[in-house]
Amino acid sequence: MSIFLLFVKPYAFLAHLAAYGLAQNLEGVGLFGFINGIYEPGVPYLLLNYNPAQGVRVITGGILYCLPIFSLMLVRGAFVLGRFSGLLAAFVVFAPGVLSVFGVTISFESYTPEEFVFGAGYLGGLWNSGVIFVLAFVLGWAVVLMVANLFKSQKFKHGYDHAWCLLTLVGCMYLVVASQVKWDERQVSEINGSLEHYLNVFSRGYSLLKEECLPGGRLAGEADICEKVMSVSKMLVRDVEGSNPAVRRYGGAWLKSALMQHDIDKVNLVLCKEHSSQCTVLPDGLALDLNDFDEAKIIPSEAHLQRVKKLYSKLGIYVDKIKAAEEHENLKYFLFCFISFLAGGKAATSSISIVGEGNLKSSSWLYSILRFVSLRFFRCVALIYGGIFVLKNLFLIFYFHALRFLACLGQKGKKVFLLLKKKRWLVFSKISE
Repeated sequence: MSIFLLFVKPYAFLAHLAAYGLAQNLEGVGLFGFINGIYEPGVPYLLLNYNPAQGVRVITGGILYCLPIFSLMLVRGAFVLGRFSGLLAAFVVFAPGVLSVFGVTISFESYTPEEFVFGAGYLGGLWNSGVIFVLAFVLGWAVVLMVANLFKSQKFKHGYDHAWCLLTLVGCMYLVVASQVKWDERQVSEINGSLEHYLNVFSRGYSLLKEECLPGGRLAGEADICEKVMSVSKMLVRDVEGSNPAVRRYGGAWLKSALMQHDIDKVNLVLCKEHSSQCTVLPDGLALDLNDFDEAKIIPSEAHLQRVKKLYSKLGIYVDKIKAAEEHENLKYFLFCFISFLAGGKAATSSISIVGEGNLKSSSWLYSILRFVSLRFFRCVALIYGGIFVLKNLFLIFYFHALRFLACLGQKGKKVFLLLKKKRWLVFSKISE
């Protein structure tokens, strides 16, 4: 392996580790598919790709190309504090590459996540997501140092402190949002539990009615009732088995075919009068009035159907809230990356306080580079112009010596001399003017 590849190897590992964390959170906000999707000719949309390697490689390359700029900014910001800090930062930046050339390297592959989760809500592992926070912190430290070097005044530091103090509002809002999410999760659990109890009661009741609708049963002659009972019994099975709130929220289709109040009264009157063992009292948590505590029924009243309908509606609302909160969880990751950047800036203002604003004497590297280039340019121009001037004088000397030589040749040479002097048709005579 070449020396260059050995030098770049640890930085490539770092970029790969950071790319996994960034890719996981881009997936959470729905943007990773644009990088990882499969482009198929003739298909007007991206095909879903369940292998994240393609998108991770793209992000890894982007981070790796940005690392030289990041390193330059870090070293430049450190030189603002002094030569020792700058040299120390340069040592930290280049040490991994130099050690890798000599065979000493740290493999980041063991820190990469074991799986990539498609969907929202998962922020990634500690190492691959946390390294982005570290890079954002260091970048904020370097950027604020370079900006502070332009002002060299305590006003910049105090102004930045005001912006930093405003972040306490972000913490307060985060407390409220986190509390709201916990409340929504608790509501989903309670509503799903109430629906579970109701579905068990109705499932048991309609199962008994289904048996009574068979030939020889007490409801065999009630064709309309039995038709509804058969339809509801099939649909209730799916709702009872689908206990996941995200799935159960789409249930409730059986409510449209459920028995109305006059049918419920008829059924309870026929079955609970002679076969009271089949009828039960509703659990305390489902009772709507005092009659529910005393009367044993096989099918609850129509008021309970209305309540079940509202529970389905509320369950859908809270499930949507939790889903949105999971999507916002990945957005909060990028928000905290920005907060890490600002925290690095706060650390930079503290570093400036230690050194002192008056000791920030590091000149601008951009100005120094421009000054160096401009000086070299003007020197080259001066050398070129000086060379042309020397050649011009040499040609003039040669020209006049040639004319004098012709004058020494006699009368004919004198005529030629006067002719050349009069018309000046030689090229170098124009230079002498």
